[in-house]
Amino acid sequence: MRKLYINFCLAAALSILMSCSDPSSQNLNQSDERALSLVNNFTESFSTSWAEKNAKAMGELYTSDAVRIVSSRQTPLYGRESITVEFESDFKRTQSLTSITAEPTVAKFLSSDLVFATGTFSVVDSDDNMISKGFWGNLMKIEGNSLKMLMESAGDATPRGMNNASLAVPEIRDPLYEGSGMNLINEGVASYVLSANNGDSQGIADLFTQNGIQAVSNNDSILFGRESIVDTLNAGTATEIKLDAWSYGYRELGNSLAIGWGGYRQTSPSGELVEFGQWGNIWRITENGLKLIIERASAFSGE
Repeated sequence: MRKLYINFCLAAALSILMSCSDPSSQNLNQSDERALSLVNNFTESFSTSWAEKNAKAMGELYTSDAVRIVSSRQTPLYGRESITVEFESDFKRTQSLTSITAEPTVAKFLSSDLVFATGTFSVVDSDDNMISKGFWGNLMKIEGNSLKMLMESAGDATPRGMNNASLAVPEIRDPLYEGSGMNLINEGVASYVLSANNGDSQGIADLFTQNGIQAVSNNDSILFGRESIVDTLNAGTATEIKLDAWSYGYRELGNSLAIGWGGYRQTSPSGELVEFGQWGNIWRITENGLKLIIERASAFSGE
C-alpha cells in the first residue's frame, strides 16, 4: 500500500513538471494577464531590434505570411522577406537615428494561439524630439513561447487632418481583393461606407461587436465599446465629407475570426480629395455578417 502511494505521488509530481514545461499546456491559460505579458515581451523585442537597427531581427518578429499595414506606406507589405527588406531600407534612411516605444492598452486572446492588442506608439530622434506618434491594433500568433506578428496595422495620429505634404503625393492602389470571402468583406465595407456617408453614428457602432474597439488616427484616443463610439461620433463636427473604401485582402482564421485590409479616400462636396490611407481590421464572423472586433485606419503619412 505504501509503495502504491509513493508511486502515485511520483506520477502526480511528474505530471505537474511536464505541464509546466510543455508549451502546449501554457496555451490553456488565456487570461488577459498572460496576453499582456506576451505583448509586452513582444514590444520590448520590437523596440530593442529597432534601436539596434537589426532588420533581420525585426523580420523574425513576423510570421512568414504576415501582412504589414502602416501609414508611412500607401499599400501593404506581404510576408517576412518583404518586411525585412523594407526595414533594411528604412534603417538606412529616415529611421537611422530613431527609437520607437510601443505601449499596449488592451491585450486579449481571441483563440488559443491568437492574441490581439491595441495601444499607442511614439518615434523619437537621437535628441529625444518627437517625430511621430499614433495608434496600432495588431493580431499576433503564438509560435513556441512567444508572439509573432500576423497583421500589423499602425498609423500616425492625425487629429487635425491629413498632412498637406502627404496629400500632395499621388495615390497608389493595390488590386482589389477577389478571393474567398470577397462578398462577405465587401458587404462589411459597403455597410460601413453607407452609414458613414449618411451620418448614421448608431449604424457605424452596430457594425462592431459589443466591446469593439475603434483605433482610427483622426480621433484623439482609442475608443472602447459601441457606446463610446456613438458618443464620439455624435460629438464630432458634422461634415459633408464623402467616404469611399475597398478591400485589398481577406483571410479567415478559424473560430469565426477573420482579418481584412484595404484602402480608403475622403472627398469634399466639390469632389476635392481631403484624405486617403489604409485600414487593417479584425472581425468576428456572425450569422449577420462581419462584426468589427477592432477597426484600425489611418491617413497616409509619407512624403
